[in-house]
Amino acid sequence: MKNKVLILALLGIAFMVPTHGTEAQFLKRLGKKTKEAAERGVENTVERKAEQKAEEGTDKAIETVFGVPKKVMDKNGDTLNANSLEGIWHYESLEGVPGFESLNECGKKSNITYSGTNYHVLFYDNDCKLLTDSGGTFELEGNIMTVTAIAQDEMGTTKVKTTQTILEHGEDYLVIKDDLTGAVVNLTKSEQ
Repeated sequence: MKNKVLILALLGIAFMVPTHGTEAQFLKRLGKKTKEAAERGVENTVERKAEQKAEEGTDKAIETVFGVPKKVMDKNGDTLNANSLEGIWHYESLEGVPGFESLNECGKKSNITYSGTNYHVLFYDNDCKLLTDSGGTFELEGNIMTVTAIAQDEMGTTKVKTTQTILEHGEDYLVIKDDLTGAVVNLTKSEQ
C-alpha cells in the first residue's frame, strides 16, 4: 500500500514537471525506483512465507518433543472425555518413580477409580502395603487433566492442584504423565 501511494505521488509530480530532456531521465529513474520497490515487495513476501513455514516446522518439532503426539486420539479418532474414563484403572507399570519401575502382583493391585469428575487412588507397594488412599477432582480439557488432590489428616484438609498429560488412550488402556513429578503410569481398565 505504501509503495502504491509512493508511486502515485511520484507519477503526480512527474506530470507537473516541465517536459524537457530531464523528463526522460526522471521517468527512467522513476521506473527504476518502481521496479526496485516491487522487487523488495516480492522479497519481503517470500521472506515472510519462509519465516511462516519455519515457525510451523518449529511448532511441529516442539509438539513432537515436548507435546503430545497425534496418537492421543483413540483408534476411532474420538477425543477422550470424562465419561470414557469412568471405571477402575489398574496400574500396569510406573516409570520415573524410583523403586517402582517394575510392579509385581501387589503393585498391580494399585488403581485409580474415575467417577464423574472425581477420582480415587489406592496405591500399594510391592509388599502389598497400602501407601496411598486419596482422591480429589479433575477437569479434562483435550489431553490435559487438571487434578485437585484432597488430602486429609489430623491437622486439616490440604488441596494440591497439578496437571497430568494423557499421552495415549484407548478403550482399555491409558498412559498418563504427571507434569509435576514427570512420572508416567500405564493403566488398564478392569472388567467389572
